[in-house]
Amino acid sequence: MENDKGSKMPDFNSLDDRLIGDGLNQAAFSMKTNLDPKDPLENNPYFDKTKEYSKEELEKFKKFFGGK
Repeated sequence: MENDKGSKMPDFNSLDDRLIGDGLNQAAFSMKTNLDPKDPLENNPYFDKTKEYSKEELEKFKKFFGGK
């Protein structure tokens, strides 16, 4: 089988326009605890309080982060 696919692929060792992070060496998980805020919008670094959101966007955000 000819291996001409490799010639079309970039050399990942010479790429300098992106960051490719190393994988984890061990398993990781997260869980919700009773110490987490009840409102997923509170103290959430992924929620920008300066931006205007539609009601639908807020509902999707809350659903994704486990809010009601």
